[in-house]
Amino acid sequence: MNRRVLLTALVGLSALPFGSIQVLSQVRPRADRRPRDWELLGRASVGFLTDRDVIHVGRDDGDFSKIQLRVRNNAVHFDDLKVVYGNGRVDDIPIRSEIRAGGETRVIDLKGDDRFIRRVELLYRSRPSFRGQAVVELWGRD
Repeated sequence: MNRRVLLTALVGLSALPFGSIQVLSQVRPRADRRPRDWELLGRASVGFLTDRDVIHVGRDDGDFSKIQLRVRNNAVHFDDLKVVYGNGRVDDIPIRSEIRAGGETRVIDLKGDDRFIRRVELLYRSRPSFRGQAVVELWGRD
């Protein structure tokens, strides 16, 4: 009888971690049902002199209402940002500020109804340092 109780207790205890994993996995899909959060659209490495790069977006569902630039590894001084839409229209968005490594630009609201982004053109430069080359990430949101 003691063996049966001991075996039942061991089986019950061994099932506990798996039950808690199932509970955690059931919580995650609820977060995925929210409207789409920020999505990485592309990234570019920044040279130490004035540099011009193009991040091609051209996604099938590239209809975004907001964008944001995030900086990694080194500070970046932004001069200009152009958003080219699928219909050929261009938004010239002056940034003209320096963003530190780990920082980000303000959230930029895109104009108009047709906001399918074909590409984003960046004019910028990073500060020479031993931190290495800066990386700029373009993020989009519905």
